[in-house]
Amino acid sequence: MIVEKISKQDLNEAINIAKSLPEWFTPEGQKNMAIDFDNNNLIVEKDGDTVKGFLCYTTYDGKILLIWMGVKPEFMGKGIGTNLLNWLTNKAKDLGMYAIEVETLPEEVDYEPYAKTRAFYYKSGFKQIAYKKATIDGWDDQIVLEKNIK
Repeated sequence: MIVEKISKQDLNEAINIAKSLPEWFTPEGQKNMAIDFDNNNLIVEKDGDTVKGFLCYTTYDGKILLIWMGVKPEFMGKGIGTNLLNWLTNKAKDLGMYAIEVETLPEEVDYEPYAKTRAFYYKSGFKQIAYKKATIDGWDDQIVLEKNIK
């Protein structure tokens, strides 16, 4: 079940999921995530009291920006990410948005967790629309992926 109006406990569980995924989320990313969770939209997928995954998003200029998404390791590959993304797609349609956008590491970064991330997005209908060079020392370049809604 997707929950839009999350509790403080759900918020803490989402942060704990991110902490359980260090191959995707660095300590700095987790710190930024906590700020983003407070200042944007956060949904979770729950089964009873168990939070299985989360997705943080915002809107801008006719698009939804998918900021963060994570699934508890024991629930990966069981459709949780797809459920969250399907919910977001329906939300985009309801709001009259024309696309969902997300940034992730590019293909030349030889790192298996993000190869899986890119494969998930491509399988879900996203296409690369841009390449962003990092402007902060120590940060990685990003590819911008977009899924058309209309």
